Amino acid sequence: MYVPSAILSTSNLLHNLQEIKNITKKSKIMVMLKANAYGHGIRSTAIRLDGNVDYIGVARFDEAVALRKVGVKTTICIMQGVFTKDEVIAASCSEFELLVYDFAQLDCLDVITLKKVNIWLKIDTGLGRMGFKPQEAQSVFQALKKYESVGTITLTSHFACADDKDHPKNQEQMKLFKALAKDFPGPKSLANSSAIFNFPESHYDIVRPGLSVYGVSPFKDKNATDLNLKPVMTLISHVMSVRKMPKDSTFGYGARFKAISEMLVATIGMGYGDGYPRSASDGTPVIVNNKICPLIGRISMDMMTVDVSKCESVKCGDIVTLLGRDLPLEDVVKFTNNSVYDILTNIQLRVKFYWVL
Repeated sequence: MYVPSAILSTSNLLHNLQEIKNITKKSKIMVMLKANAYGHGIRSTAIRLDGNVDYIGVARFDEAVALRKVGVKTTICIMQGVFTKDEVIAASCSEFELLVYDFAQLDCLDVITLKKVNIWLKIDTGLGRMGFKPQEAQSVFQALKKYESVGTITLTSHFACADDKDHPKNQEQMKLFKALAKDFPGPKSLANSSAIFNFPESHYDIVRPGLSVYGVSPFKDKNATDLNLKPVMTLISHVMSVRKMPKDSTFGYGARFKAISEMLVATIGMGYGDGYPRSASDGTPVIVNNKICPLIGRISMDMMTVDVSKCESVKCGDIVTLLGRDLPLEDVVKFTNNSVYDILTNIQLRVKFYWVL
C-alpha cells in the first residue's frame, strides 16, 4: 500500500541549529516547538534537540508535560503561560518557565511552590497581540519580585514585521525595547527567526528561532539555501497509476485543467486530507524520477494528478517528492494561497514520519 511519508533529517536539524549559533554567537537559544514542532513532531524533535539548546519553547502546558514524559531535560518555557495556581505549582515541580503577559496571571503566582518559577515578562512593543504596555513594565516587574514563587525574570517582546527588513515598525520596536532593557537587570529576549538574520542588534541574551531551525526561510524573497539552511522535512509519496490521456481530457473536480494534446498523466497518493494545500494551482512542481513535473487539476482529498509526459519511464510505485530535499517548500508555496507556516503545520497524522541521520 502506497502512503505519503515525511522523511526527517536529524543532521539537517542540527546543521540549522549550528548555523543559528554561528550567527547569534553568545546568545542562548530557545527553539520553538509550537504546533507539533511546526508539523515535524514535537516529541521526536525535542528528543533530538535535548542537550543541544538552552531552552525549548512550547505554546501550552500539556505540550511541556508531554516532553517531560519522554525524558526531555532541557528547560521548557510555556509561551501562553498559565492561569491557575495549580498549574504554577505543577510548573514548579517540572521546572517549567512561564510567560506572564496579563494582570490575571499575577494572582496565580501568589502560591507556595516547591521551587521558584522563572518568569518571562512579556511587553507589547507593537505586535498588538498580548503583553503589558511599555509604561506598565517597571511596575509589573516590581510586583513580580514580591512573589516568593518567582525566580529569574526575563524581559521579552515579539516583532511584528521582522521578515520585512525595511518596515519602519522594526526600528520602532527595537528602540522601545532597548529603552526598557536599559533599566532591566535580568536577561532579555527579542529576536525570532527573521530578526536573527536581519537585526543582530536584537539578539540580546536569548534568541527564539522557529521556522529557520526546520530549514525553511522566513523571507518571501529568499530560499533556505540563501541562508545556508537545509530542509529537515522531505515529503514524499508514490505514483498510484499512469495513464495516457487523449487531447481534451479534463482532470479533477471542477474539470479545472483541460489537455491541449495527448498527455501522460500520473495519479499521486497525496491530497488535502494529508495536509497538502488544496489551493495548489496548475503548474505546482513535484519531482518524479528526478524531473520536475507540473500538477494538473484540483487537489483531491487523497490524490493529485501530475503531467509526467517528460517521464515516459514512470511506473506505479515510483517515488514522488512533494517538498523538501531538491524541491524547497519556498518554491512550492508560490503556487498556493498558503504560507510556509500553515503548509508545514497542516501535515496530517496519516502521513508516516521517519527520522533518519
